[in-house]
Amino acid sequence: MRMWSKHSRVFCLAGILFFVQLSYSQKDVDSILRIANKQIYENPEEAISLGTNVLENSKITIRNKINALLVISTAHSSKRDYEKGSEYIEAINKLIPQVTNDLQKMNILNRIGAHYQELQIYDKALEYLDESLVLIEKYPVQDSVQSFLGYNSILRGFIYRKQTNCAIALKYFDNAIAAYLTTIKRKPIMHANLSICYYNKGNCLLEMNDLPQAKSSFLKSIEHAKIDDAISLIAFGKKGLAETETHNGNHQVAILLLNEALSISINVGDLVLNREIYEGLANNYLAIGDYKRYKIYQNKYVEIKEANKLAERKTINQSLLNLTQARASEIEKMRNYFIPIQVAFILAIVFILGFLIRAIIGWEKELKKLENKLKN
Repeated sequence: MRMWSKHSRVFCLAGILFFVQLSYSQKDVDSILRIANKQIYENPEEAISLGTNVLENSKITIRNKINALLVISTAHSSKRDYEKGSEYIEAINKLIPQVTNDLQKMNILNRIGAHYQELQIYDKALEYLDESLVLIEKYPVQDSVQSFLGYNSILRGFIYRKQTNCAIALKYFDNAIAAYLTTIKRKPIMHANLSICYYNKGNCLLEMNDLPQAKSSFLKSIEHAKIDDAISLIAFGKKGLAETETHNGNHQVAILLLNEALSISINVGDLVLNREIYEGLANNYLAIGDYKRYKIYQNKYVEIKEANKLAERKTINQSLLNLTQARASEIEKMRNYFIPIQVAFILAIVFILGFLIRAIIGWEKELKKLENKLKN
């Protein structure tokens, strides 16, 4: 009895030590992923590196494995390397059936929707967003899902701006802002999301020629980006602000803002941001008659635009191929499912026809016998 007591204590102690080690490991992984998420847009290479390190941990849970894949995929997309981003999205898709937590599932579905939105495959994006929205709307504690609702809404704003018009998109941007504002005290990281909302709202207002409201929205975008120290978002806000100055004919002010945006975003590596800054600088230098600088920035704009176009075309073609293959696989599965049923149905018909033919032949024989008896 004493021996068992001794061994049981050792066993329990080992179990406690293992659990503590696992807990600390889990906390470390969560901490790394939090840092990685903050680096996605400011330092995507670092985010990819941190996410990859998490994947190499053999003890990570499915939840953290998916979160690491999301970090890596989104970081590649932030670099406009959509082909690489798509590879990790495919890996996430295979793991979705193992997800039991509704909150994580909302996040995954939203993020996959965002990926297809970036690829401009809007029908596929809306499929994932609709699936996520169903989970969001039926969740019992609505305060807990406002950040997911905000993300879902802003993505719909992006899509409807392209598919319909800014008047409809603005409603979704406002919905996203309202959702994020309810979570800002508990989740300060939402300042970055609010910055994105106000920036895109500003673009819509600019498109609708509401310059005062557009300027106000871009200033709010910069304000929230500074709170979160999100350099690329500050640059986007300044670029948007420069566009309002360009529309107002204040070309020197616009050039100053664009150069500020370029200087603070130079290490971010966002090709779309750089392309739009170069385009803005070229247009404003042309407006003031500085043809030398106009030519410099116009050449940079054209060069980066072509690089973007090639990368996006390659990724979209690959994504469409993946979708086609997925559809073909589904059709093949359905065919394999229905072929045995069709064979069984045909065999049943053949059997029934054979039975009827035999019955008819039998009846004819009986009739002939009766006829013969009647004749006799």
